[in-house]
Amino acid sequence: MMNSSLGYLDATENYYDYNNTNDLYVYPEEISHFLLAGFIRLGVTLFTCCIGLVGNGYIIWLLGFQIKTNSFTTFILNLAVADFGYLASIVIYDIHELTHFLGSGILFDFCAFSCFMTLTNSHFLLTAISIDRCVAVLFPIWHHCSRPKKLSSSICVLLWISSSLLSGSMRIMLFTDVFGNNNIFGLHFLVIAIICLPLITLSTAILFFKMCRKSNQKNQGRLLLMILMTLLCFLLLAFPLNVFAVIISFSNIGAGIDQLYWGAGIIMCSCLNSSINPVIYFLVGRKKGAQSKESMKVILQKVFKEGEATGRR
Repeated sequence: MMNSSLGYLDATENYYDYNNTNDLYVYPEEISHFLLAGFIRLGVTLFTCCIGLVGNGYIIWLLGFQIKTNSFTTFILNLAVADFGYLASIVIYDIHELTHFLGSGILFDFCAFSCFMTLTNSHFLLTAISIDRCVAVLFPIWHHCSRPKKLSSSICVLLWISSSLLSGSMRIMLFTDVFGNNNIFGLHFLVIAIICLPLITLSTAILFFKMCRKSNQKNQGRLLLMILMTLLCFLLLAFPLNVFAVIISFSNIGAGIDQLYWGAGIIMCSCLNSSINPVIYFLVGRKKGAQSKESMKVILQKVFKEGEATGRR
């Protein structure tokens, strides 16, 4: 599965080849169940991705053209772009698994590169968001008065460049087979884990402690709650993909049927994580028990009001 860049049906083929070369008999019932599970996985993943594409696309439209940006919404806008790109790459890849319309040329390689690059950058952006909020709650005076105006934009540009270089270098090493295909796949996620996991975990703990202390500002409390829920969803849904990829790549575990099931389920969770952020923004932003139906634009403006007060683009 790791050799096919998040592929599922290609992994099926590898599994059959593995059994044939070892003279193992594959029961017809096992094949039919595996294929049925594969189509169910594709259907659920495509449905989840489509919902996420609509939600993130709407966030991009609102923050990009309807709502005045500030230091915090710049991060959220770039995160929505990264999630949108990742979900779009997964949809294209899944359709390719069924139709093979991309072939095996440049379009397929670009789709795989885009998938890893946007996934990597979403991890980096969440790390930057968590650090930015920790600085805002721990050093509010500096964050409000001395923070450079273009810091958020500069960080986002730097993270896009870094994720592109990291993904590009991994693809080049994959083609040249420097360390072996499986090891390259795991090395990519290992680098992300080493960089992002400690910072996000520490930031989540700090923000949770801040929430428990009951903030004086209602808007700030909602903003912290939104970020905390986003980080928790990441740790629960997205990060297991990194752990799974590293374990499979460096433990020499064969492409068994159990590993394929686990891998498919974890990829579905990562797609769910990229789709759930707009839902979190809406649920946290709307008033409890409010009778009037507020638009998403109004809700986002209220949630990000504290970010506009504490930082400038």
